Amino acid sequence: MPWNDTRPWLKDPATRFKTGPPDPAVLARLHDAHCHPSDDDSCTAELLRTVKTGHLCAMSSSLHNQATTESVYASRSESVTPFFGLHPWFCHAISFEPPDRLPTKEAHYTSLFPSPDDPTAPHPSLALVLPTFPAPISIETFLAELSDRLEKYPHSQVGEIGLDKAFKIPNPPEIAADKRNPKHTDLATPIAHQIRMVEAQVDVAIRLGRNISLHSVRTPQETVDMLRRFKEEKGEGWSRLHVCLHSFGGSAESAKQIQKAHPNAFFSFATIISGRSPQFHTLLRAIEPHRLLVESDFSDTSEIDNQTESRTPQIWEVFEEIQAALDWTAEQALTTLESNFRRFVTPIEERPPPKKTSRQRRAEQKRVDLYVSDEEAGGEKA
Repeated sequence: MPWNDTRPWLKDPATRFKTGPPDPAVLARLHDAHCHPSDDDSCTAELLRTVKTGHLCAMSSSLHNQATTESVYASRSESVTPFFGLHPWFCHAISFEPPDRLPTKEAHYTSLFPSPDDPTAPHPSLALVLPTFPAPISIETFLAELSDRLEKYPHSQVGEIGLDKAFKIPNPPEIAADKRNPKHTDLATPIAHQIRMVEAQVDVAIRLGRNISLHSVRTPQETVDMLRRFKEEKGEGWSRLHVCLHSFGGSAESAKQIQKAHPNAFFSFATIISGRSPQFHTLLRAIEPHRLLVESDFSDTSEIDNQTESRTPQIWEVFEEIQAALDWTAEQALTTLESNFRRFVTPIEERPPPKKTSRQRRAEQKRVDLYVSDEEAGGEKA
């Protein structure tokens, strides 16, 4: 999703390249694990074909751009993996009532954004933005459409989905255009609604065997708890999925904890987001090499890998940062990132089953021992 560009070299262009200007042959081997051409109104088939990056994971985010992602895929099907799903910034449109019992628009949004003083009354900020909100859509309707798209495109995946405590509903354009007014309201989609939305989409991913791109902003504990619960409750269906924590912003220690608990987790990074942190290299060193991916997170298609006087290709920047942080050669980084990307997007049916943990092996052996014991007891009685 769009972000303010705060990279330091923008103020000092002389520092922009660590290893030299971008090499087109190298860019062709770097694969963007998370970008948003579907959010770019100026994106065309011709423009997509000029992108030098090897392969693009094209995310969906809002209700209306799921169809746009289909068009992006059609424009460059040989090197685009389409992702379908609803981003937490847009999940307030979803009602968990069935289609025949959908609440009115006002009732739905009042339930999500109640007054701090009276939970039965709307939040004071709601009246201004309510006319700009879409009519509520039943979760059943949305999931049916999501399933249809995933089944239509057998190599498609689920994303971008996730949790976000930082995001606030934007003010209408005519209000935000006045610099005296804030760009955003004080309305935030409840985290419980977001978690419920993630789980509904994860269940579709498990049923159809699709990997996931996960958004997590200012929700470190909620994300850890949610992943733990999915692992405990959803079993092998969850464990066989690959889950990419995109633009991971947690600490190095939290990354280590997630890796220890979740063998199916990957981490992708963009300097425009993660590179803001002075601890970026420490975080990169905390990621096990076989889990590392690169991304742009750009919605401006022309800037995914475009070099201009004011910008360096995002993918190239994070590629350089990885080399510097891990003391890798360019070829080491390329080979590792290529291999990781191929593993991440490989469909479940084409992958070997995950290695069983020692606990799983002990449990299986215990069941075998009990079975043998029962058989022997039966033989003695006979």
